[in-house]
Amino acid sequence: MSAAGPVFAARGYAGATVREICSAASVNIASVGYHFGDKLGLYRQVIHDLRLARAKRFPAPNTDRDGPRHTFQALVNTLLARMLTVEESAWETELLMRELQNPTPVFASIVEDFFRPLFDQLTETLRLLVDTELPDHTLQHLAFSTVGQCLYYRVGAQAVQVLIPERQRQLHYDISSLSQHITAVMLAACENASLLQQQVEPGGN
Repeated sequence: MSAAGPVFAARGYAGATVREICSAASVNIASVGYHFGDKLGLYRQVIHDLRLARAKRFPAPNTDRDGPRHTFQALVNTLLARMLTVEESAWETELLMRELQNPTPVFASIVEDFFRPLFDQLTETLRLLVDTELPDHTLQHLAFSTVGQCLYYRVGAQAVQVLIPERQRQLHYDISSLSQHITAVMLAACENASLLQQQVEPGGN
C-alpha cells in the first residue's frame, strides 16, 4: 500500500503497472491479486485510505450557526491546507489532482466521499451568510467560486512563482494570508447577494 500510492501519483492509474508497484514494495507480483483482486482493487484501497488519512490530517470544522463567518474561514483554510500543504505524503494531493484531470472508475466515489461533505457544508454556511434568500444553484455557484479561488493556488502555482516576487510570496501567499483574502472576497459577495439575482444583459452595464 505504501509503495502503490506514490507510483499511482507519479504515473497515473493507467500508466502505473502492477509489476512496478510490486517491485517498489519488494513483493511477488501475485500479491496484488491475492490481497486486492487486481490493479483497480488496489487503487480503490489506496484512494480509500488516502481519504481517511487526509480527513484526519485536515479535518473540516464544525458548523457554528451563530458564527458562520468563523466557520467559513475555517472551511477555506481546510481547503487550502488540503491543496497546498507540502509534506512527506505530497503524493496524495498529486493523485487527487490527477483524478480531477483524468477521472478513473473510482472518481465518483472520491467526489461523494471526499469532496461532497465539505462542499455541502460550504454551501450551507454560505446560506447562513447571505443577506437574502438565494436559490440553491446560486449558493452552489458561490461555493464553486470559493473552491476555484483555492484551487488556483494549486494548479497555478508555477505562474504565481513567475508573476510574484519571492519576498511577496513569503509575506502574503501563505495559507493564512490566502485564507483571509478569499474569505474577505466571498463575504463581500455574500453581503451583496441581491446582485447575484439580477440578470445582466449582453453588452449592458
